[in-house]
Amino acid sequence: MAKMLASRRTPLSSERILDAAVELLDRDGLDALSMRHLGAALGVEAMSLYRHFPSKVRLLEGLAGRLLSELALPVPGAAPWDVSVRALARGYRELLVRHPNAIPLLATLQLTNPGALGPAGAVMALLRDAGFGAKTSIHALATAVSYVIGFAYWEAGTAVLRAGVSEPPAIPAGADPYIAERWSEIALADCDEAFEFGLDVLIAGFDRVRGG
Repeated sequence: MAKMLASRRTPLSSERILDAAVELLDRDGLDALSMRHLGAALGVEAMSLYRHFPSKVRLLEGLAGRLLSELALPVPGAAPWDVSVRALARGYRELLVRHPNAIPLLATLQLTNPGALGPAGAVMALLRDAGFGAKTSIHALATAVSYVIGFAYWEAGTAVLRAGVSEPPAIPAGADPYIAERWSEIALADCDEAFEFGLDVLIAGFDRVRGG
């Protein structure tokens, strides 16, 4: 009750609504994020939220922007382009690890979302400054984002299989000999090592098409 009264005394703002939306998303998931639930969490009527976000679509756009604001964006020329791309990819993965329930939202993010323009523009500026052509930069951006989000989906989806496990499960009957040979590493995947391997491949591929 005291928390609700304090919430009602605190002026409602877009920032406060989005902070509460992130908390609700992290705790209960994207499907539970409704105007009614969000209003209850803030101690206000749902209709009060519409003064700041006229629809749930606008709320989700704002939420995506709020999440992406956690990224440290690269500055062209501040470091070699590949170092900056690696840092940004790692930062995006860390963001998704902190907010796994946000992965479906960010996986469907479009550039029509104002919150996406800053990060996308920063990456495009970085790549163009490094000698990537305009079209190649667009493809590189889409490829990098797809890799990080896809990896995060896999990492979040298999986290329960790795939690508190020190020994691999039994090898499935009929497993290919090459699978059986490395079963322990496969079953107890080192996510950091796997991510860095994929990132190495990604950067090497980008370097091959740089200038195109």
